[in-house]
Amino acid sequence: MLYVLVVFIIIGFMDLGGLIKSNKKKQFKVTLLVMAVAFILSTLYALDYRLPSPMLALDKFVREVLGLGY
Repeated sequence: MLYVLVVFIIIGFMDLGGLIKSNKKKQFKVTLLVMAVAFILSTLYALDYRLPSPMLALDKFVREVLGLGY
């Protein structure tokens, strides 16, 4: 768990530092959002939480909402 936090802090300084210096607020917000989602998923994985497969949701969407089958 601690390793995940350290890795994301290092990546955050490398990626977000340049965006702050160049005053790119929109790119900073998008990058921060993507990194937050990745941090949450990585933390859950490190804590041995079983993450659901996104393919199951995609399959249900394709079959029920779009009405397509394969």
